[in-house]
Amino acid sequence: MIKGIFSNSSTLIKIIQFIMVVFLMLIISSAIVMVFFANDISSIENVKMIQLIQSVGILLLPPLIMAYLWSNKPAAYLHLDVFPDGRKILLVTVIMIVAVPFINLLSWLNQQMELPSFLSAIEAKMRASEDQINELTERILQVKGIGALLFNVLLVAIIPALSEEFFFRGAVLKLLSGKNKYVLSIWITAIIFSAIHMQFYGFVPRMLFGVFFGYLVLWSGSLWLPVIAHFVNNVVSVLFYYLIFNGVSLPGFDTIGSGDTLWLGIVSGVLTAAGIVWFYQKNVKAI
Repeated sequence: MIKGIFSNSSTLIKIIQFIMVVFLMLIISSAIVMVFFANDISSIENVKMIQLIQSVGILLLPPLIMAYLWSNKPAAYLHLDVFPDGRKILLVTVIMIVAVPFINLLSWLNQQMELPSFLSAIEAKMRASEDQINELTERILQVKGIGALLFNVLLVAIIPALSEEFFFRGAVLKLLSGKNKYVLSIWITAIIFSAIHMQFYGFVPRMLFGVFFGYLVLWSGSLWLPVIAHFVNNVVSVLFYYLIFNGVSLPGFDTIGSGDTLWLGIVSGVLTAAGIVWFYQKNVKAI
């Protein structure tokens, strides 16, 4: 019996164990990529498969493995044993959709940040890296056909929602939290979550997403709510890009809430805050 075999380990030992498993899965995932895709890692089809392998191997499997080793009730350990009711799911979905212009406004403000002049070389590299990531993201999202759309929903919405939430709001948040430290752990986890994406000019909105997702776990006792919220955020992007690439006339998804529609970003922020407060008042269930 290996279930719960490390349940009595200290927090420090658990952190070390988790890092070791993540590193091991990184090696295994890299080996799989080298074996099957070493000859052509530039084609967008292979890029998608590599991203899928890495998301599952590095982010999704480690928290599942370690929850099994740390607890006799791994589902409860990751707060997967409580599934939210339809009312909570609907409210979180509405909040995520209403928040789109506000998040775009925060992204626009984040992009206005400039480093001191003596760090100009670093800033240039960061902006170049950001541009490359954005270009790759657009290549991934610009597809034709229902089959390609459904695969993008899997790749960009379903798998990241599961893997990143299991990893950060599941394992990492659990490791960092303790008595009277849960709120601090939410913020630390959110900072790590945003930093790991290596996109400085989207750091603030992504961090705030992470904070909101962490509070959803705290207030509901369920990891499924942040998974659903994360999925909604990503799938909206997938659908918008698909429709625009296939000739549907829609406003720029990434610009709604900034520029000429700045007012919409402000209204979105007010409505989002009101929705979060309402959710807290009606559904709070501290862990």
